[in-house]
Amino acid sequence: MFDIAWSTIKNRKGGFVAAFIAVICGSAVITACGVLFVSGLLSGVAPERYAGATVMVGGRQTKDVKENFDPYYAERVTVPASVAEQISRVDGVEKVVRDHSVEMTLQKDDGSARGEPVPLEHPLYGHGWSSAALGPFELAEGSEPGGAGETVLDAGLARAAGVKVGDTVRLSVGTTPQDYKVAGLVDAPANGLDRQSAAFFTDARAAGLSQRPDRLTAIGVLGEDGTDAGELAGRIEAAVTGTDVVAYTGDAIGDLEFLDVGQSRGFLVMLSASFGGTALGVVVFVVSSTLGLAIHQRRRELAMLRAVAATPRQVHKLIGSEVLLVAATGAVLGAAPGFLVAGLLRDAFADVGVLPADFELSFNPLPAVAAVLLSVLGALLAGFIAARRIARIKPVEALSESQVEKGELGRTRKAVALALLGLGLVTSIVLPLLIPGQLAIAGAGGSLLLLMVGSALISPVLVQTTTRLLTPLLMRSKVSGYLAAANSTTNARRLSSAVVPLALGTAMALMQLSMLNTVEVTAKEQAATGVVSDYVVTSGTTGLSTDLAQKVRAVDGVGTVTPVARSQVLITYVEIDKPVSNPFSAQGLEPRDLDRTLDLDVREGSLDELRGDTVALSRIAADTARLDVGDTADVDLGDGTHKELKVVALYGKGLGFGDVTLPHGMLTGHTANQQDTALLVTGEDGGGGAGGKVESGLADLADGTPGLVVQSPEEFGAVEQGEFTQQSSTSLIANALLILYVLIAVVNTLVMATTGRSREFGMLRLIGTSKQQTRRMMFLESWVVILTAVVVGIAIAIPPAVGAALGTTGQPIPYVEPLAWGGIVVFVALLGWLSISLPTRSALRGRPIDAVYATE
Repeated sequence: MFDIAWSTIKNRKGGFVAAFIAVICGSAVITACGVLFVSGLLSGVAPERYAGATVMVGGRQTKDVKENFDPYYAERVTVPASVAEQISRVDGVEKVVRDHSVEMTLQKDDGSARGEPVPLEHPLYGHGWSSAALGPFELAEGSEPGGAGETVLDAGLARAAGVKVGDTVRLSVGTTPQDYKVAGLVDAPANGLDRQSAAFFTDARAAGLSQRPDRLTAIGVLGEDGTDAGELAGRIEAAVTGTDVVAYTGDAIGDLEFLDVGQSRGFLVMLSASFGGTALGVVVFVVSSTLGLAIHQRRRELAMLRAVAATPRQVHKLIGSEVLLVAATGAVLGAAPGFLVAGLLRDAFADVGVLPADFELSFNPLPAVAAVLLSVLGALLAGFIAARRIARIKPVEALSESQVEKGELGRTRKAVALALLGLGLVTSIVLPLLIPGQLAIAGAGGSLLLLMVGSALISPVLVQTTTRLLTPLLMRSKVSGYLAAANSTTNARRLSSAVVPLALGTAMALMQLSMLNTVEVTAKEQAATGVVSDYVVTSGTTGLSTDLAQKVRAVDGVGTVTPVARSQVLITYVEIDKPVSNPFSAQGLEPRDLDRTLDLDVREGSLDELRGDTVALSRIAADTARLDVGDTADVDLGDGTHKELKVVALYGKGLGFGDVTLPHGMLTGHTANQQDTALLVTGEDGGGGAGGKVESGLADLADGTPGLVVQSPEEFGAVEQGEFTQQSSTSLIANALLILYVLIAVVNTLVMATTGRSREFGMLRLIGTSKQQTRRMMFLESWVVILTAVVVGIAIAIPPAVGAALGTTGQPIPYVEPLAWGGIVVFVALLGWLSISLPTRSALRGRPIDAVYATE
């Protein structure tokens, strides 16, 4: 059977090329998703400042969620200082090093109180001098810091700042500056400092700068000679009681040293798992459509086999063998480019800031193996379904069956189509009304495939309906129009194979654009209308020191100051009988006179009660976690601290300001820098202060404070959209890959459908139809295909867009950018027309008699 299949493939290359290309591209997409998933599990960055440690001990950075993904905490989980004493008693430990780290900025001494910030390629962190042994760092010049006013810089940092031993530098934590004498310089450890710069202080000074002397960033362990690092790590974890710690060894220490690496791995696992499922569904759908068309074009040949006594089993085996050969070859060839696609995705994610630029992918062979298996299995299933009808017809009916397409769709097919369309509408629109929140938004987005499959099953009916509506226009061209109308009506199944991928591409592009625009526009509107203060004070450094609020309140004419802190928290709740912990953006606020600086559109409860163990939630967060005013929310703060918080208010402007609002002190006390993001300032008279006293006073304060920036509410609102822009860009990049694959499939299918009609074109020309009339016929047919695809694409894109709008904004009307939608429709129409017209011209170049007999 494989010999016959191989002979068929060689003699009918055109019929298999399209399926071959679809499988190659599909395998590449699945491989890329697999590479991202494996990288999320295995990849990392080698340690730098901790490279000389035998074992590093830190807090557990993930929350353990049974039967689900373990999410990462946004802030560093610190370790109680008392843990160091427990570790020191473990066998094999030679030395225990307590590490306090705090992010800082460096200013040039330009004679002003503010100072000019030194542009650095990497973040600058301050540490205690004892932690230099973990590099290890070696003194190159000078001496170790001898007092609270001295520092030791790494040599690269000193060169960038243009300072030497004995000079004075200004280092700031937030907006609090301090001058230090450079006591010495150290050479970087063997691994170099490619991701950070380092400044060292006395251990006491480093503990004071961190503002949490009772908590350690990490604990370094230097083992005795001959001690196995893995065994020592196990003994340490067993010995530590009273807190949850993790002992890291080897390259895994990089996860502790660089939190962004672990968080990036978690991001990749979540993204590739969700995106990979969608990608697999789209790939199988496209491959099925392409193979269905390829087998449909061979129905005459397969009918002949049935007429000469081939059994249904033999027909299935023949088609299965052909599909297996094509799919296996294509899947193997597509796996290698999949690694390249994964690299391009990594670069794109790094460009928008969701992955570190130096994050390396793990090129493991398992994703390629999985992609080959899934592609082949999907293709075999598609081939079986496509061959099922023609394999089961009676031999006597086979030839007549092959000449004219069956007019009516089967009752089962119609019933399944209607069921899928109904389920898609329920998932996209009804679900957000009954179960609002993130689950509804995800359901609305996922409903597109249900609607697409349902539409594909009844697509011949849709083609016939479009043809009937267009027939009066088609008949204006008597010969070509008549032929186009007749072909479109009687060969609706064939045309529907071209309509399906074109409609899918249209729908995916329109839905994705609508969902992103709806959220983006709503977030901008909320940010623009939510800040009602006169001024916003922000920082160009690591943040605003928490004592700055008092200094701003002391400015003449200032009436109200609201400090705003930012972080991310986890809310745990039950979703479909399983516990899940999802991250939500969070802000910390002081409720005093909040109505004079910020309008969150409170729907229920009151923000005046935001004190102690309380929380206010956006409508989306409350609906997602099924919480209401008075309920208790299960919240993990950014550093992993667990809280049971009473819900005191629900508000509407979560997209613009964050889904979770906590008391200011609670949030800042559990962030790495314990600093504010902004101060919202309103004058005593609510209008900026008489005679511009507030503006003048804030300007004077900024002149004497490193990094301080005074903005208007409009400028601040624009800056606040950075996080959303990052998230939307991530979604756009992932979906762009699928849309590109669908577009390739569109061209692939349309070209195959057109070139497969060479014999028909030859017959038409032999009975007197001219080339021009044939091209005109195909031009008119192409518009039947294009209009059907565009209408279907728009129709199935609208319900998910409406559902997503209901889930995110509470309103059923999504934001539609007319020019963007029009541009997508025009692009799809142009793509469809070129994919039909160019192959038509090519097919008409030869002699008609050659075309007729070449395909026999």
